[in-house]
Amino acid sequence: MKGFTRGSIRTCSGEYAGAMPSSSTTTGPTSAAKAASAGKSPSARSELNKRKADLLQRTTRFAKEVRTFVRKTPRTIASLGDCRRLVYASGAIGSHYISADEAPTRQDFLRQVGDCRKEAKHSVHWLHLLDANLEESSEKMRFSLLGEAQELEKIFGAIVGKTLANAKKNEAEA
Repeated sequence: MKGFTRGSIRTCSGEYAGAMPSSSTTTGPTSAAKAASAGKSPSARSELNKRKADLLQRTTRFAKEVRTFVRKTPRTIASLGDCRRLVYASGAIGSHYISADEAPTRQDFLRQVGDCRKEAKHSVHWLHLLDANLEESSEKMRFSLLGEAQELEKIFGAIVGKTLANAKKNEAEA
């Protein structure tokens, strides 16, 4: 394949396999971020990396807190299914964010961040459904998780909007 080099995808046996775009042909957010940060000071680049790490930690913390909440939720036929879907959605937010951070193209990045936003919306939905028969402490935790899920939804929506705006701006300049 033209423009591709051996990548860092590991197979089950631990060997490297697959093709990843080389840095000279990559048009994704990773290389775009590198190009944009090339003119920035090292402190500006470190701030960007710090924000990325903070968002990853935030999504991980959200998923862990959801699991703690689910353990405290009363077991009913309805809540078992809702809790299962909530746990999946909360974990998928961070998973899609990791994939977005390593996306080779802008389209892949936008799709993965869009999936983050979608899973955050799903988390909000399942948290709304899990409001029956909760103790006071669980209800407070549900309310807190609901706020965090809504904030994550807004954050990922803003990332999509800003990425699209930057793409349009770059096309206009070219």
